[in-house]
Amino acid sequence: MSFTAPTYILFFAAAAGGWYLLPQRLRRFWLLMAGVAFYCFAGPRFLPALLGVALVSYLAALAAEARWLGKQRLWTCLGLICVLGTLFACKYLTFFFGMIVPGAAVRGLPLPPGLSFYSFGACAYLIDVQREKLPAERDPVDYAAFLTFFPVLLAGPVGRAREFLPQLKQPHAFDAARGKAGALRFAWGAFKKLVAADCLGLLVDAAYADPSAVSGGAMLVAALAYSVQIYLDFAAYSDMAIGSAEMLGLRVTENFRAPYLSRTVKEFWKKWHISLTDWFREYLYIPLGGSRRGKARTALNVLIVFAVSGLWHGAAWTFVVWGALNGLYQVVGSVTAPARQSLRQRFRIPEQGAVTAAVQCVVTFLLLTLTWIFFRAPSLGTAVYVIKHILLIARDGFGAASAAALLPLRRWLLLIPVLALCVAEDVGTVRGRPAWTRIGGGFAYWGVLAALLLAILLFGVYGEGFDAREFVYFRF
Repeated sequence: MSFTAPTYILFFAAAAGGWYLLPQRLRRFWLLMAGVAFYCFAGPRFLPALLGVALVSYLAALAAEARWLGKQRLWTCLGLICVLGTLFACKYLTFFFGMIVPGAAVRGLPLPPGLSFYSFGACAYLIDVQREKLPAERDPVDYAAFLTFFPVLLAGPVGRAREFLPQLKQPHAFDAARGKAGALRFAWGAFKKLVAADCLGLLVDAAYADPSAVSGGAMLVAALAYSVQIYLDFAAYSDMAIGSAEMLGLRVTENFRAPYLSRTVKEFWKKWHISLTDWFREYLYIPLGGSRRGKARTALNVLIVFAVSGLWHGAAWTFVVWGALNGLYQVVGSVTAPARQSLRQRFRIPEQGAVTAAVQCVVTFLLLTLTWIFFRAPSLGTAVYVIKHILLIARDGFGAASAAALLPLRRWLLLIPVLALCVAEDVGTVRGRPAWTRIGGGFAYWGVLAALLLAILLFGVYGEGFDAREFVYFRF
C-alpha cells in the first residue's frame, strides 16, 4: 500500500484511532496488527519472511544476552547469519551464482518488499544487544511492533530498536500540536512526490526508454532531472513516514538534511539517507577499522563500505559502480584536500565565501549526477552509452528540440515554482529550520495545508498526463 493511495488515508485513520483509543496494554498489540495488515497489502505470501526475521532475531538476542550454553557471540552470529542469509537468498543468489558460473540460470527466491530495510533493523538490534547498548527485549509483541512499524516498513528510514523500543513503553496521549505538525509534513511529502518527483519522472523515463533516440542535450537534461527526482522521491517518502509516525506520537530518525547543498561528496553522505549511512558507519566502517589505521587503510575501508552500499541497493554491477564511484570521490577528495586548500590560499580565494560555496555545491552536484546515471541505467552498457552521448554534445550539438520534447512546456511552468519551494525548504534546513516548520497555527496552517492538498488534487493524482509511480526505494 503506497502512502499516496487513498486507501492509506483510511488505513492510517483506523490505525491511529485504535492506537489512541484502546487501553495502554493493548496499544502495542494493535500497532503490531496494523503493521502486519499493512504488509499484507504488499503481498500476504511475503509475511512469513517478515515474521521469520522478527522471530529469529528476537530469540537470538535473548539467547545471546542469557549466554545460553555458555555462549554469547555464537547466538548473535547465528541470528545474523539467518537474517542476512534470507536477504542473500532472496536478493543476491542469482547475481553471485552468475559470477561464479557465467551463463548459469539460477533463480533466487522472490524478494519480499522492504526486506533490505527490516533485515538491517534486525541486524542492528542483534549487534546492539551483543554490545550491551540495550537489553534484549523480553516482550515479543513490543519487538515485533518495532520491526513491523508500518510507516518505515517498506522503505525506511532504517529503524533502530534502541531508539524506538523505549518510546513504546511510554504512555501516548494524543498531542494536537504533534498531530498537526505530522499531518503538514505528510502533506508536504505527498506534494513533493506527486507534483514534483513524478513530473520529473515523466521526463527521465522518456529519455531512458531509448537513449539513442534523443539528443545528447536531452540525455544531459534527463540525467540532471534524475538527480533531483530521486532526491525528491525518497525525501518525500521519508517526510510521509516521519509525518505518519509523528501523528502517532512516535519519533523516527531524520533521513535527509539538504544533501544537494553540500560542498563535498563526503558532506553529501552525511546528509543523504542518513539512517542507512549511519548504519554502515557504525556496523561496517568502524568494525573494519574506520580511520584509525592510517590513510591507506581508511581509503580501503571507505571503498569497501560504499561498494557494499551499492550492492545493498541492488544485485547488479550498475549499483556496485555507483557505490564505488561515491567512495572513490571521497578518497580522491581526501588526498587532494591539502593541494586544493593551497591553491585557494595562493589565489586568495576565501574558504567560506559565497562564490566558493556555490561553485563547490555545483561541482558536487555534477559529480553525483554522473554516479546517478549508473544507478538509473538498466545496464553498464547503457550507462556508458548515456555518458558518451552527453560528452559528444560538443560535436553533435545540444539538440534543444529533442530536450524540449521530453516534457511539455506547461509541465515546466508548473515544475519551476514547485522546485523553487523545495530549494527554499533545503535552504531553511541548512539554517536550522525547514520552511514547512515555520507555518504557525490558525488560518496560516490550514491555508497552507489546504493549498498543498489542492495542488496535489489538481496537478498530481488528477493532473493531465499523470502517470502513477511507486516510490523509487520500494524496489530495494
